[in-house]
Amino acid sequence: MGGAYRVVRALDSGGMGQVYEAEHIRLRRRLAVKIMAGHLAQDANALARFHREAEIVSQLEHPHIVQVVDFDTTPQGQPFLVMEFLRGTSLEARLHQGTLLPVAEALKIATQAAAGLAAAHILGVVHRDLKPANVFLVDGKASGWPDELFVKLLDFGISKRADQKRGLTGEFDILGTPDYMAPEQALGKTAAVDHRGDQFSLAVITYEMLTGVLPFAADEVMEVLQRVIRDTPSAPSALRPELPREIDGVLLQALSKRPEDRFPSIMDFAEALNVAGGRFGQQNIPAPRPLTSPPPPRPAEAALTLTSPPAPPPNTPPRSTPPRSTPPRSTRPYGLSQPPPGGSKSTPPRPRPRMTSWAHEDPAETIRELVERTRQELGLDNPEMAVRYAEAALSLADELGSRPDVAAAARDSETLFRRVFERYIGRLDSILVIGDIPSGQSKLSPQQAFLLSRIEGTLSVEEAIDLSPLPRLQTLRHLADLLSAGHLHLDRTSTDRTTSRRRGP
Repeated sequence: MGGAYRVVRALDSGGMGQVYEAEHIRLRRRLAVKIMAGHLAQDANALARFHREAEIVSQLEHPHIVQVVDFDTTPQGQPFLVMEFLRGTSLEARLHQGTLLPVAEALKIATQAAAGLAAAHILGVVHRDLKPANVFLVDGKASGWPDELFVKLLDFGISKRADQKRGLTGEFDILGTPDYMAPEQALGKTAAVDHRGDQFSLAVITYEMLTGVLPFAADEVMEVLQRVIRDTPSAPSALRPELPREIDGVLLQALSKRPEDRFPSIMDFAEALNVAGGRFGQQNIPAPRPLTSPPPPRPAEAALTLTSPPAPPPNTPPRSTPPRSTPPRSTRPYGLSQPPPGGSKSTPPRPRPRMTSWAHEDPAETIRELVERTRQELGLDNPEMAVRYAEAALSLADELGSRPDVAAAARDSETLFRRVFERYIGRLDSILVIGDIPSGQSKLSPQQAFLLSRIEGTLSVEEAIDLSPLPRLQTLRHLADLLSAGHLHLDRTSTDRTTSRRRGP
């Protein structure tokens, strides 16, 4: 590797590549080498993120941030980072041992992690992917250090500078790990994530260290995102009675949904946490290392208002919404009142047979009536009206899905609903292109933001459906909404060129 390093053994692997133990040939120094995966070396965004990690981490000279000592490229064209070699284990592995961390140890880890993050924040750098796997617990004894436990922060690959308005991530990308991301990040407002997002993530990690559970745990990714945005977690002392009650208030403030309701800085959070910890929290709060150059100017931070409604009080039964008496123009965040750009165009409306009112006292019967209207509109080649009726039926099923008869009525028509949305969208081999979204004029659901974050410049509708973690019908509904709202449009030209190349001359 560049004539300077010899790989000894593999240490770890991830989506971006592999980490190896290596040795500097001339200095005989043990190091860690992170090599980018070969298939990503041709991806401009992935390559730029890898380069940026080298650039940013090399500037973050702090004891609690892993040090980068070199950056180069293999003969095969794969970039690699050379970092200090760490002996120990990740916090993720420590948490998976099945025993609760001692309170004093958890507070010590949180305090040292906060010190490293504070140094990054002073330089205007936000981590954005803080999680236990990126918190390394160095074995001080094995390393010959005076402190038995020493934290090192890893993986600044998706970090950003506070003064960077747009860059490698779009305005509505979701980057990070759902269990640990802040609400503004879960909503896809990546451009709005600042140092207070790291504070939220560290509070989630601290909550997990102290209680053994995640505050927003759920089985599905989308449910996790919804809980991050909507739910207030249980007080930590309710899960671990030995914890001082004062810790509850500190953690819940750092876990506030609105960034402006959290602590002013991550060190304020760490200090409050240690004061609240009482006898457990007598930690020496390390100060961030002074800068050798002045930090970049920080832009004014506007208050971020979440698009989700406030969480209901605990133990409040869900409110049941009665069936609507007339079909709504829009039952989703965006109405499907216009055909998507590049999508299907219907023929002029044709006379339709007269029917009785679609609203019934029995919701299951209402859904069956809407299904019949959906089928008729599709048969009349009027996909816009068919989608409206399908959406009304599906929304009613969403609201009253706990009733077996309602769920069955919607489930029996899933094939028809999928056909309707596919017909409305148009050609499924068309390439999806992200449109321009005026700032402050969009309210995306977590599912829609998640889909947008996974769409690349050469992804077709069918490929987006295949990559989505949601069922096909739900994905089609969200794609139809995004197309209707102008957040996506279909590039048929790219599809035609691709088809021509496949057919040949």
